[in-house]
Amino acid sequence: MKKITFICIITIFLVIPIFFGVYIEFFLVSELQLYTIQFLVLGFFLLLFVGWIINNFGFNQSSIELMRNHNVVNALINNKYINLWLFFPITIVMEELIFRYYLLSFLTLILQLRIFLSILISSIIFSFYHIHTWFTYKSQKILLINLSYTLMLGFFIGYIFFMLGFIPCIIIHYLVAFYLYYNLYRKNFNKTKI
Repeated sequence: MKKITFICIITIFLVIPIFFGVYIEFFLVSELQLYTIQFLVLGFFLLLFVGWIINNFGFNQSSIELMRNHNVVNALINNKYINLWLFFPITIVMEELIFRYYLLSFLTLILQLRIFLSILISSIIFSFYHIHTWFTYKSQKILLINLSYTLMLGFFIGYIFFMLGFIPCIIIHYLVAFYLYYNLYRKNFNKTKI
């Protein structure tokens, strides 16, 4: 409960500057073009495909048992839908505020780095932020899968941030992450499987 409270408080503090116009130019989409939609669809399905490969070939039995304790997988196993529909999205909003909205805006507007370099830096930091999986699971396999997948996700969402704005980043991050964890649950922990 302390973790949920902490994340909620951090998220509230991160949202407040938006109401004062901080980096507001990146909040909503400015112009929608065909290549943007193509990039969104192709990247989204590529991430889902890589997630499917990870779930089917990336984890061994001991890794799968360790992943039973992941917040989302555990919420699905134990029908704790409040964690799934409240805590998980708030965590994603917090991550997107930190790593896309503020970090990418700071790198491009304040430090005036090129967009590609800003996305690269943000993606690497976002990936290393997930190093906590090592301390949670003590599994090199889970750590490497998590770091590589979050690096790819960070690249994709970074470009979406500049093409479509902040709100689509939250939606894409949630859908991709939920898909990954739901398929892991469905394949390995769903008791209603035939």
